[in-house]
Amino acid sequence: MRSAIFGPKSIALSLAALVLIFSCFSLAQWQWDRKLARDSANALIASNIDQVAAPAHDFLAIGQQPAPSVRWRHGVVTGVLGKPLLMRNRYSKGVYGYGVLATLTDTQGERYWIDLGWVQAGLSATDTPHVSLPKTPVSVTGRVRGGDTLDRPGPRGSLFGMSSEDFSAVAKTINASRVPTDRGGYLEAEIIVPQTASLPTPIPTPEITSGPHAAYAIQWLIFGLLIAFGRFLLFREDIRSARTGVRKVRGKGHHLA
Repeated sequence: MRSAIFGPKSIALSLAALVLIFSCFSLAQWQWDRKLARDSANALIASNIDQVAAPAHDFLAIGQQPAPSVRWRHGVVTGVLGKPLLMRNRYSKGVYGYGVLATLTDTQGERYWIDLGWVQAGLSATDTPHVSLPKTPVSVTGRVRGGDTLDRPGPRGSLFGMSSEDFSAVAKTINASRVPTDRGGYLEAEIIVPQTASLPTPIPTPEITSGPHAAYAIQWLIFGLLIAFGRFLLFREDIRSARTGVRKVRGKGHHLA
């Protein structure tokens, strides 16, 4: 009986179960914390998206990332668009295409980075889509974005011809191309006036959800409880087996006597 509870095998199984249970509960707490952080960020996004548009220079300072409190506000800027940069791996309604980034220079000579949206890919992967941007001044209303970990998801994809497929490559390229008068962050275009057929399709307003974190937290919690229950069943079976063995030994002793 004692070996069933304090034997090496029983102790090893109990320790292994405790480690697994602790790991599952820790992962459950981690996922729940992520959910709470996501909910907090979503509340700010929902609040800022409902605000009226304001001049982009109110949110995008020269050489600085936009403050977290102004992310997703609507900024307005007027100027001339520069040469477009294409990014791979952007989809619109399930159709593969490219994202389009460009600078916009206002009347003061200050440059803003604009995520103009999506264009459909060519007939093959080697066919670069033709993007024709207006040469005359345009007015852009867009969501204030930072392109960093405070602001995910930022622009998806990579610059055409680059191997990296995450925004870090795009961010590094943009930062390398910035000049001292550039405003930080970028605008995710919603409305461009005047609108022309050659302009990219703007990115729609993102759906605000908490993601799967709550489900994952519950999943890890259930896993931990199942491990605890499984160890309990094994422990109970070991005790039953030990008691049965004791009875058999006693029965043999009585028979010999």
